[in-house]
Amino acid sequence: MTEIRHFAGWLRSLAGLAAVAGMLALSGCGGGSGAPNNVFKSTVTVQPDTAVAYSGQPMTLTLTGGTGPFRAFSSNSGVLPVTQDVAGRTVVLLPANVAADTDVTITIQDLGPLQPVAPTATAVITVRASPLGNSLTIVPTTDDCGTAVCSGQTALATVTVLGSQGNPQGRAVRFDVIGSAYSIVTNNPAQPLASTLTVLTDAAGKASVILLVNANAPTQFAQLRVTDVASGQQLVGNFTIVENTNGEAVLSIVPDTVTITGAFKGVCSNGFPIDYFIYGGTPPYRVSSTFPSAVTLVNSVVNTNGGSFRAITNGTCVSPLVFSIVDATGRQTTATLNNNPGTEEPPAPAPIAISPTSVSSAACTGKTFTFIVTGGTPGYSAIVNPSGTAVVTGNQVKVSGLTTGSGDTTVSVVDQSSPPMSIPATISCS
Repeated sequence: MTEIRHFAGWLRSLAGLAAVAGMLALSGCGGGSGAPNNVFKSTVTVQPDTAVAYSGQPMTLTLTGGTGPFRAFSSNSGVLPVTQDVAGRTVVLLPANVAADTDVTITIQDLGPLQPVAPTATAVITVRASPLGNSLTIVPTTDDCGTAVCSGQTALATVTVLGSQGNPQGRAVRFDVIGSAYSIVTNNPAQPLASTLTVLTDAAGKASVILLVNANAPTQFAQLRVTDVASGQQLVGNFTIVENTNGEAVLSIVPDTVTITGAFKGVCSNGFPIDYFIYGGTPPYRVSSTFPSAVTLVNSVVNTNGGSFRAITNGTCVSPLVFSIVDATGRQTTATLNNNPGTEEPPAPAPIAISPTSVSSAACTGKTFTFIVTGGTPGYSAIVNPSGTAVVTGNQVKVSGLTTGSGDTTVSVVDQSSPPMSIPATISCS
Protein backbone atom coordinates (compact mmCIF):
# COMPACT_ATOMS: atom_id res chain seq x y z
CA MET A 1 0.00 0.00 0.00
CA THR A 2 2.91 2.39 0.66
CA GLU A 3 4.20 1.97 -2.92
CA ILE A 4 0.71 2.73 -4.31
CA ARG A 5 0.46 5.97 -2.25
CA HIS A 6 3.87 7.11 -3.42
CA PHE A 7 2.86 6.51 -7.08
CA ALA A 8 -0.40 8.48 -6.64
CA GLY A 9 1.52 11.40 -5.10
CA TRP A 10 3.95 11.41 -8.02
CA LEU A 11 1.03 11.60 -10.45
CA ARG A 12 -0.47 14.57 -8.56
CA SER A 13 2.87 16.42 -8.75
CA LEU A 14 3.13 15.78 -12.47
CA ALA A 15 -0.42 17.07 -13.05
CA GLY A 16 0.41 20.23 -11.09
CA LEU A 17 3.49 20.91 -13.23
CA ALA A 18 1.42 20.45 -16.41
CA ALA A 19 -1.17 22.95 -15.17
CA VAL A 20 1.50 25.56 -14.40
CA ALA A 21 3.06 25.05 -17.86
CA GLY A 22 -0.37 25.54 -19.47
CA MET A 23 -0.94 28.79 -17.56
CA LEU A 24 2.50 30.06 -18.61
CA ALA A 25 1.76 29.19 -22.25
CA LEU A 26 -1.59 31.04 -22.13
CA SER A 27 0.10 34.03 -20.48
CA GLY A 28 2.74 34.16 -23.26
CA CYS A 29 -0.04 34.20 -25.88
CA GLY A 30 -1.85 37.13 -24.29
CA GLY A 31 -4.39 35.15 -22.29
CA GLY A 32 -6.59 32.14 -22.81
CA SER A 33 -8.98 33.76 -25.27
CA GLY A 34 -7.18 32.14 -28.26
CA ALA A 35 -6.48 35.55 -29.90
CA PRO A 36 -2.70 36.22 -30.16
CA ASN A 37 -1.45 39.73 -29.53
CA ASN A 38 1.23 39.58 -32.29
CA VAL A 39 0.17 39.12 -35.93
CA PHE A 40 2.82 37.58 -38.19
CA LYS A 41 3.98 39.93 -40.91
CA SER A 42 5.79 38.67 -43.97
CA THR A 43 9.11 40.30 -44.92
CA VAL A 44 10.71 40.25 -48.38
CA THR A 45 14.32 41.22 -49.07
CA VAL A 46 16.19 41.80 -52.32
CA GLN A 47 19.85 41.04 -52.95
CA PRO A 48 21.88 42.97 -53.77
CA ASP A 49 20.10 46.01 -52.36
CA THR A 50 22.74 48.35 -53.82
CA ALA A 51 24.78 47.65 -56.94
CA VAL A 52 26.36 49.11 -60.07
CA ALA A 53 25.01 47.99 -63.44
CA TYR A 54 26.59 48.76 -66.79
CA SER A 55 24.74 49.78 -69.94
CA GLY A 56 23.94 46.76 -72.08
CA GLN A 57 25.16 44.28 -69.44
CA PRO A 58 22.41 42.19 -67.79
CA MET A 59 22.33 41.75 -64.03
CA THR A 60 20.06 39.77 -61.68
CA LEU A 61 18.30 40.59 -58.42
CA THR A 62 17.36 37.70 -56.10
CA LEU A 63 14.35 37.79 -53.75
CA THR A 64 14.36 36.07 -50.35
CA GLY A 65 11.66 35.81 -47.74
CA GLY A 66 8.05 36.73 -48.41
CA THR A 67 5.48 34.42 -49.93
CA GLY A 68 4.93 35.74 -53.48
CA PRO A 69 3.80 36.28 -56.08
CA PHE A 70 5.95 39.40 -56.48
CA ARG A 71 5.77 42.54 -58.58
CA ALA A 72 8.64 44.82 -59.57
CA PHE A 73 8.58 48.54 -60.34
CA SER A 74 11.31 50.83 -61.66
CA SER A 75 11.64 54.51 -60.73
CA ASN A 76 13.12 55.14 -64.19
CA SER A 77 11.93 52.59 -66.74
CA GLY A 78 13.67 54.47 -69.55
CA VAL A 79 17.06 53.73 -68.00
CA LEU A 80 16.31 50.45 -66.19
CA PRO A 81 13.11 48.75 -67.41
CA VAL A 82 11.65 45.86 -65.45
CA THR A 83 8.91 43.30 -66.05
CA GLN A 84 6.23 43.93 -63.42
CA ASP A 85 5.18 40.31 -62.84
CA VAL A 86 8.22 38.55 -61.38
CA ALA A 87 8.79 34.96 -62.49
CA GLY A 88 9.76 33.05 -59.36
CA ARG A 89 12.31 34.91 -57.24
CA THR A 90 14.62 36.37 -59.89
CA VAL A 91 14.45 39.82 -61.50
CA VAL A 92 16.59 40.26 -64.63
CA LEU A 93 17.67 43.84 -65.47
CA LEU A 94 19.15 45.15 -68.73
CA PRO A 95 20.27 48.79 -68.35
CA ALA A 96 19.95 51.21 -71.25
CA ASN A 97 22.73 53.54 -72.41
CA VAL A 98 23.42 56.53 -70.15
CA ALA A 99 25.69 59.55 -70.46
CA ALA A 100 26.33 59.79 -66.70
CA ASP A 101 25.81 57.66 -63.59
CA THR A 102 22.07 57.37 -62.93
CA ASP A 103 20.52 55.96 -59.74
CA VAL A 104 17.36 53.92 -60.25
CA THR A 105 15.25 52.41 -57.45
CA ILE A 106 13.74 48.98 -58.03
CA THR A 107 10.79 48.31 -55.73
CA ILE A 108 9.66 44.73 -55.05
CA GLN A 109 6.10 44.19 -53.78
CA ASP A 110 4.99 40.92 -52.16
CA LEU A 111 1.35 40.29 -53.12
CA GLY A 112 0.98 37.11 -51.08
CA PRO A 113 0.45 38.12 -47.42
CA LEU A 114 -3.03 39.21 -46.34
CA GLN A 115 -1.89 42.49 -44.79
CA PRO A 116 -3.34 46.00 -45.09
CA VAL A 117 -0.24 47.07 -47.04
CA ALA A 118 1.77 44.63 -49.21
CA PRO A 119 5.35 44.16 -47.90
CA THR A 120 7.97 45.85 -50.07
CA ALA A 121 11.74 45.90 -50.49
CA THR A 122 13.93 48.18 -52.58
CA ALA A 123 17.27 48.04 -54.36
CA VAL A 124 19.16 51.10 -55.56
CA ILE A 125 20.98 50.39 -58.83
CA THR A 126 23.50 52.85 -60.21
CA VAL A 127 23.48 52.58 -64.01
CA ARG A 128 26.88 53.46 -65.43
CA ALA A 129 28.12 53.83 -69.00
CA SER A 130 29.82 50.61 -70.11
CA PRO A 131 33.54 51.16 -70.79
CA LEU A 132 34.02 47.67 -72.25
CA GLY A 133 30.75 47.08 -74.08
CA ASN A 134 30.83 43.52 -75.43
CA SER A 135 34.25 43.88 -77.04
CA LEU A 136 36.04 40.79 -75.69
CA THR A 137 37.30 38.42 -78.39
CA ILE A 138 39.29 35.18 -78.03
CA VAL A 139 40.91 34.01 -81.29
CA PRO A 140 43.15 30.92 -81.66
CA THR A 141 46.58 31.60 -83.14
CA THR A 142 46.24 28.59 -85.48
CA ASP A 143 43.26 27.10 -87.29
CA ASP A 144 44.15 23.49 -86.44
CA CYS A 145 40.93 23.19 -84.41
CA GLY A 146 38.84 25.65 -86.43
CA THR A 147 37.56 28.49 -84.26
CA ALA A 148 38.28 26.47 -81.09
CA VAL A 149 41.64 26.43 -79.33
CA CYS A 150 43.60 23.16 -79.51
CA SER A 151 45.05 21.68 -76.35
CA GLY A 152 48.71 22.70 -76.07
CA GLN A 153 48.20 25.75 -78.31
CA THR A 154 47.59 29.46 -77.81
CA ALA A 155 44.89 32.08 -78.38
CA LEU A 156 44.87 35.89 -78.37
CA ALA A 157 42.35 37.52 -76.01
CA THR A 158 41.60 41.20 -76.78
CA VAL A 159 39.25 43.74 -75.23
CA THR A 160 38.61 47.35 -76.25
CA VAL A 161 37.89 50.23 -73.85
CA LEU A 162 35.34 52.53 -75.47
CA GLY A 163 36.40 56.08 -76.31
CA SER A 164 33.37 57.61 -74.53
CA GLN A 165 35.15 56.87 -71.25
CA GLY A 166 37.82 59.49 -72.00
CA ASN A 167 41.30 58.79 -73.31
CA PRO A 168 41.39 54.98 -73.68
CA GLN A 169 45.21 54.80 -73.69
CA GLY A 170 46.94 53.61 -70.53
CA ARG A 171 43.78 52.24 -68.90
CA ALA A 172 44.37 49.22 -66.62
CA VAL A 173 42.56 46.01 -67.60
CA ARG A 174 42.82 42.79 -65.56
CA PHE A 175 42.49 39.33 -67.15
CA ASP A 176 41.56 36.41 -64.85
CA VAL A 177 41.61 32.69 -65.68
CA ILE A 178 38.41 30.79 -64.82
CA GLY A 179 39.18 27.11 -64.23
CA SER A 180 42.50 25.27 -64.60
CA ALA A 181 42.65 24.19 -68.26
CA TYR A 182 44.76 27.14 -69.44
CA SER A 183 47.02 29.98 -68.25
CA ILE A 184 47.99 33.52 -69.24
CA VAL A 185 51.46 34.03 -70.78
CA THR A 186 53.51 36.76 -69.05
CA ASN A 187 56.77 38.60 -69.84
CA ASN A 188 58.21 37.60 -66.47
CA PRO A 189 60.91 34.88 -66.84
CA ALA A 190 60.47 33.98 -63.16
CA GLN A 191 56.74 33.40 -63.67
CA PRO A 192 56.07 32.73 -67.37
CA LEU A 193 52.47 31.61 -66.73
CA ALA A 194 49.90 33.22 -64.44
CA SER A 195 46.22 32.94 -63.55
CA THR A 196 45.75 36.74 -63.48
CA LEU A 197 47.47 39.57 -65.34
CA THR A 198 46.86 43.33 -65.53
CA VAL A 199 47.84 45.15 -68.75
CA LEU A 200 47.44 48.71 -70.05
CA THR A 201 45.50 49.67 -73.16
CA ASP A 202 47.25 51.03 -76.25
CA ALA A 203 46.43 54.20 -78.20
CA ALA A 204 43.42 52.48 -79.78
CA GLY A 205 42.08 51.43 -76.37
CA LYS A 206 42.94 47.75 -76.88
CA ALA A 207 44.37 45.41 -74.23
CA SER A 208 45.54 41.90 -75.13
CA VAL A 209 47.00 38.79 -73.52
CA ILE A 210 48.05 35.38 -74.84
CA LEU A 211 46.31 32.29 -73.44
CA LEU A 212 48.15 28.95 -73.36
CA VAL A 213 45.97 25.82 -73.10
CA ASN A 214 47.35 22.84 -71.18
CA ALA A 215 48.80 20.14 -73.41
CA ASN A 216 46.59 17.47 -71.80
CA ALA A 217 43.39 19.55 -71.65
CA PRO A 218 40.33 17.55 -72.77
CA THR A 219 37.65 19.02 -75.01
CA GLN A 220 35.63 21.45 -72.94
CA PHE A 221 33.87 24.80 -72.65
CA ALA A 222 36.12 27.48 -71.11
CA GLN A 223 35.74 31.06 -69.84
CA LEU A 224 37.95 34.13 -69.31
CA ARG A 225 37.04 37.11 -67.08
CA VAL A 226 38.13 40.66 -67.93
CA THR A 227 37.80 43.63 -65.51
CA ASP A 228 38.16 47.33 -66.25
CA VAL A 229 40.03 48.33 -63.07
CA ALA A 230 38.86 51.96 -63.00
CA SER A 231 35.12 51.25 -63.27
CA GLY A 232 34.98 47.69 -61.95
CA GLN A 233 33.00 46.48 -64.98
CA GLN A 234 33.54 42.82 -65.82
CA LEU A 235 33.10 40.77 -68.98
CA VAL A 236 33.20 36.99 -69.23
CA GLY A 237 34.30 35.55 -72.57
CA ASN A 238 33.47 32.03 -73.70
CA PHE A 239 35.66 29.84 -75.88
CA THR A 240 36.06 26.19 -76.72
CA ILE A 241 39.06 23.98 -76.00
CA VAL A 242 39.41 20.90 -78.23
CA GLU A 243 41.68 18.02 -77.28
CA ASN A 244 44.32 17.85 -80.00
CA THR A 245 44.13 14.18 -80.86
CA ASN A 246 44.21 14.94 -84.56
CA GLY A 247 42.17 12.46 -86.58
CA GLU A 248 41.70 14.61 -89.67
CA ALA A 249 43.93 12.38 -91.74
CA VAL A 250 41.57 9.41 -91.32
CA LEU A 251 38.30 10.97 -90.19
CA SER A 252 36.04 13.16 -92.32
CA ILE A 253 32.65 14.75 -91.64
CA VAL A 254 30.23 15.65 -94.45
CA PRO A 255 29.32 18.46 -94.19
CA ASP A 256 32.03 19.76 -91.87
CA THR A 257 30.43 23.22 -91.49
CA VAL A 258 26.78 24.27 -91.71
CA THR A 259 25.50 27.85 -91.50
CA ILE A 260 21.80 28.62 -91.03
CA THR A 261 20.32 32.12 -91.03
CA GLY A 262 17.03 32.94 -89.32
CA ALA A 263 14.12 34.69 -90.99
CA PHE A 264 14.23 37.94 -88.98
CA LYS A 265 16.58 40.11 -86.98
CA GLY A 266 17.31 38.61 -83.58
CA VAL A 267 15.61 35.33 -84.55
CA CYS A 268 17.57 32.11 -85.18
CA SER A 269 16.46 28.82 -86.72
CA ASN A 270 14.19 26.56 -84.66
CA GLY A 271 13.39 22.93 -85.50
CA PHE A 272 15.73 22.70 -88.52
CA PRO A 273 17.48 19.27 -88.80
CA ILE A 274 21.05 18.85 -90.11
CA ASP A 275 22.55 15.41 -90.79
CA TYR A 276 26.33 14.96 -90.46
CA PHE A 277 27.88 11.80 -92.02
CA ILE A 278 31.08 10.26 -90.59
CA TYR A 279 33.65 8.43 -92.75
CA GLY A 280 36.96 6.76 -91.91
CA GLY A 281 38.50 5.76 -88.63
CA THR A 282 37.17 2.95 -86.47
CA PRO A 283 33.50 2.90 -85.41
CA PRO A 284 31.67 3.34 -83.15
CA TYR A 285 31.97 7.14 -83.06
CA ARG A 286 30.99 9.28 -80.06
CA VAL A 287 29.57 12.75 -80.70
CA SER A 288 29.38 15.59 -78.18
CA SER A 289 28.50 19.28 -78.44
CA THR A 290 30.21 22.30 -76.91
CA PHE A 291 26.77 23.89 -76.35
CA PRO A 292 24.44 20.98 -75.49
CA SER A 293 21.48 23.24 -74.77
CA ALA A 294 21.72 24.97 -78.17
CA VAL A 295 20.64 21.93 -80.23
CA THR A 296 18.93 18.58 -79.88
CA LEU A 297 21.48 15.88 -80.70
CA VAL A 298 20.12 12.64 -82.20
CA ASN A 299 22.33 9.51 -82.52
CA SER A 300 25.19 10.71 -80.32
CA VAL A 301 26.74 7.26 -80.86
CA VAL A 302 27.20 6.32 -84.54
CA ASN A 303 27.90 2.62 -84.93
CA THR A 304 28.78 2.34 -88.63
CA ASN A 305 31.24 3.91 -91.06
CA GLY A 306 29.17 6.27 -93.22
CA GLY A 307 26.49 6.55 -90.55
CA SER A 308 25.16 9.90 -89.43
CA PHE A 309 24.11 11.93 -86.43
CA ARG A 310 21.47 14.67 -86.52
CA ALA A 311 21.46 18.11 -84.92
CA ILE A 312 18.10 19.91 -84.60
CA THR A 313 18.13 23.64 -83.89
CA ASN A 314 15.99 25.03 -81.05
CA GLY A 315 16.09 28.78 -81.68
CA THR A 316 19.35 29.37 -79.79
CA CYS A 317 21.75 31.67 -81.65
CA VAL A 318 25.26 30.20 -81.61
CA SER A 319 28.22 30.74 -83.93
CA PRO A 320 29.93 28.42 -83.88
CA LEU A 321 28.66 25.35 -82.11
CA VAL A 322 31.40 22.71 -82.31
CA PHE A 323 30.70 18.98 -82.49
CA SER A 324 33.52 16.74 -81.30
CA ILE A 325 33.62 13.31 -82.99
CA VAL A 326 35.88 10.65 -81.47
CA ASP A 327 36.31 7.16 -82.93
CA ALA A 328 36.94 3.90 -81.04
CA THR A 329 40.72 4.43 -81.06
CA GLY A 330 40.57 7.98 -79.67
CA ARG A 331 41.15 9.81 -82.94
CA GLN A 332 39.17 12.99 -83.06
CA THR A 333 37.85 15.59 -85.48
CA THR A 334 35.25 18.34 -85.37
CA ALA A 335 32.28 19.75 -87.24
CA THR A 336 30.55 23.08 -86.72
CA LEU A 337 27.09 24.57 -86.82
CA ASN A 338 26.45 28.31 -87.12
CA ASN A 339 22.89 29.28 -86.21
CA ASN A 340 22.81 33.00 -87.03
CA PRO A 341 20.01 35.57 -86.67
CA GLY A 342 18.39 36.97 -89.81
CA THR A 343 18.72 40.46 -91.25
CA GLU A 344 15.11 41.31 -92.09
CA GLU A 345 12.89 43.31 -89.76
CA PRO A 346 10.03 41.19 -88.35
CA PRO A 347 6.49 42.23 -89.31
CA ALA A 348 4.75 44.57 -86.91
CA PRO A 349 2.50 42.75 -84.43
CA ALA A 350 -1.27 43.07 -84.71
CA PRO A 351 -2.84 45.62 -82.33
CA ILE A 352 -3.53 44.22 -78.88
CA ALA A 353 -7.21 43.55 -78.11
CA ILE A 354 -9.18 42.20 -75.14
CA SER A 355 -12.57 40.51 -74.95
CA PRO A 356 -14.86 41.42 -73.35
CA THR A 357 -13.91 45.07 -72.91
CA SER A 358 -16.30 45.44 -69.98
CA VAL A 359 -18.37 43.23 -67.73
CA SER A 360 -20.96 44.00 -65.05
CA SER A 361 -22.07 41.92 -62.10
CA ALA A 362 -24.63 42.57 -59.39
CA ALA A 363 -22.48 40.56 -56.98
CA CYS A 364 -18.69 40.23 -57.37
CA THR A 365 -17.73 38.59 -54.08
CA GLY A 366 -16.13 35.19 -54.71
CA LYS A 367 -16.42 35.49 -58.50
CA THR A 368 -13.72 35.11 -61.16
CA PHE A 369 -13.92 37.12 -64.38
CA THR A 370 -12.18 35.82 -67.52
CA PHE A 371 -10.79 37.93 -70.40
CA ILE A 372 -9.16 36.77 -73.66
CA VAL A 373 -6.25 38.79 -75.08
CA THR A 374 -5.27 38.73 -78.78
CA GLY A 375 -2.70 40.54 -80.91
CA GLY A 376 0.37 42.31 -79.65
CA THR A 377 3.41 40.29 -78.64
CA PRO A 378 2.87 37.52 -76.02
CA GLY A 379 3.48 37.00 -73.09
CA TYR A 380 1.09 39.27 -71.41
CA SER A 381 0.96 40.75 -67.92
CA ALA A 382 -2.00 42.33 -66.15
CA ILE A 383 -2.55 44.94 -63.43
CA VAL A 384 -5.79 45.30 -61.46
CA ASN A 385 -6.74 48.73 -60.09
CA PRO A 386 -7.74 49.62 -57.41
CA SER A 387 -7.70 46.07 -55.99
CA GLY A 388 -7.99 42.45 -56.98
CA THR A 389 -5.76 39.69 -58.34
CA ALA A 390 -5.01 38.86 -61.99
CA VAL A 391 -3.62 35.50 -63.14
CA VAL A 392 -2.36 35.33 -66.74
CA THR A 393 -2.16 31.95 -68.49
CA GLY A 394 -1.22 32.24 -72.15
CA ASN A 395 -3.73 34.70 -73.62
CA GLN A 396 -6.26 34.19 -70.80
CA VAL A 397 -6.56 36.65 -67.89
CA LYS A 398 -8.56 35.62 -64.80
CA VAL A 399 -9.44 38.34 -62.27
CA SER A 400 -10.68 37.59 -58.77
CA GLY A 401 -10.69 39.07 -55.30
CA LEU A 402 -13.33 41.74 -56.04
CA THR A 403 -16.16 42.51 -53.66
CA THR A 404 -19.80 43.37 -54.21
CA GLY A 405 -20.43 47.12 -54.29
CA SER A 406 -16.78 48.01 -54.97
CA GLY A 407 -17.68 49.95 -58.12
CA ASP A 408 -15.53 49.94 -61.26
CA THR A 409 -12.27 47.99 -61.42
CA THR A 410 -9.82 48.46 -64.31
CA VAL A 411 -7.84 45.52 -65.69
CA SER A 412 -4.83 46.71 -67.75
CA VAL A 413 -3.08 44.12 -69.94
CA VAL A 414 0.45 44.81 -71.27
CA ASP A 415 2.31 42.81 -73.95
CA GLN A 416 6.02 42.31 -74.72
CA SER A 417 6.23 44.63 -77.74
CA SER A 418 8.91 47.31 -77.85
CA PRO A 419 7.55 49.76 -76.88
CA PRO A 420 4.91 47.71 -75.03
CA MET A 421 1.23 47.93 -76.01
CA SER A 422 -1.58 47.87 -73.44
CA ILE A 423 -5.37 47.45 -73.44
CA PRO A 424 -7.87 48.09 -70.60
CA ALA A 425 -11.06 46.31 -69.57
CA THR A 426 -13.59 47.27 -66.90
CA ILE A 427 -15.40 45.19 -64.26
CA SER A 428 -18.43 46.95 -62.69
CA CYS A 429 -19.54 45.59 -59.32
CA SER A 430 -22.85 47.29 -58.46
